Amino acid sequence: MQNVPLGSVYISAKTKRYVSEVLKTKRLSYGPFCQKFEHEFAKLHECTQGIVCNSGTAALHTILTALKIRYKWHDGDEIIVPAVTFVATINVVIQIGLKPVLVDVDQSSFNMDPSLLEKKINKKTRAIIPVHVFGRPAEMDKIVGIAKKHKLLIIEDCCEALAASHQGKKVGSFGIASAFSTYSAHLIATGIGGIITTNDSSLAELMQSLINHGRNTSYLSIDDDDKATKKELASLIQARFSFEHLGYSYRLSEFEAAVGLSQLEDIDKILNKRQKNTEYLMKKLSDLDQFLQLPKFEKDQDYTLLAFPILLTPHTLKNPSWSLEKFMLHLEARGIETRPLLPILGQPVYKNLSFSQENLPIAEYCTKAGCYFGMHQDLSRSDLKYLPETIHEFFR
Repeated sequence: MQNVPLGSVYISAKTKRYVSEVLKTKRLSYGPFCQKFEHEFAKLHECTQGIVCNSGTAALHTILTALKIRYKWHDGDEIIVPAVTFVATINVVIQIGLKPVLVDVDQSSFNMDPSLLEKKINKKTRAIIPVHVFGRPAEMDKIVGIAKKHKLLIIEDCCEALAASHQGKKVGSFGIASAFSTYSAHLIATGIGGIITTNDSSLAELMQSLINHGRNTSYLSIDDDDKATKKELASLIQARFSFEHLGYSYRLSEFEAAVGLSQLEDIDKILNKRQKNTEYLMKKLSDLDQFLQLPKFEKDQDYTLLAFPILLTPHTLKNPSWSLEKFMLHLEARGIETRPLLPILGQPVYKNLSFSQENLPIAEYCTKAGCYFGMHQDLSRSDLKYLPETIHEFFR
């Protein structure tokens, strides 16, 4: 039996060399690899500022915390989020005292449906968090237009969509700040890791502080810049541990940054292989349109799929032998790793929390009919052949 994992980590000779350089320097905390990773990542996403942290969740939490501080948001103020996303998008909103307001999604993309947004906006709404689900960009032109009309901020959740673009503009550059993840199985996979992008330098300074326990960022350079002169050190030494905010320990190490930088420098190679794998699977599964809804892509978007999402059709679900659970068990029993399609609705943790999970029919359908599996750059020809064959077998 073959083994087809959900994701894989791209490890090259360059990766090993960069990690070896970290070991040789004995500089394990934030240093030159983190700094270069930040700079190059921000540049790729058409932003001036990049800030590394230890997860995409930490990135989202830091952004929202910084905005709540800057704009003096009150507990109970509302943030609009899609009803299909990873739990972290909603959790961080709740954790800082704000209220998530769920908006239903478009069934073809699983992304926030812009046509439903304005119905969710009221005097307590402060921001919109579009999520680029599975690497397919949300309709940012429409979302940005609505946000501008109502004077709302946009925070992009790009954790699944590194290097994707909408109408020629990179995700991560549409809003005031954006969160990315480099967790295992992502397009850049460093084990743990996250990055914030923004074009707002003062906001970047606040977020950098929050990631470092709330420390005054002017003093961080003492530790981060080995070229500081004696005069500069003398002027700062007494105040080097000045803390201005209730921050967090969200820092990334040089190890993860070294791995991430090596992958970022080969990102075109990684994305090209994933694109070819996606096209192959689309072709080989196209005859199952009666049973499966495959990913759909717009001509004005460059997508960067994190995984291969599918929905079982209503026709399929009418047959008790073709339930989502049985479909996933069929794949798992044959070595193909699967996951349900980002089920938010009905999670036990949200049972007693005061935000509505009603009137979200498309999200409900995605929960009962959707799953995804891997299409990453390390799939072999044998893996690619095995995947559609195994899926066809289920419907015979």
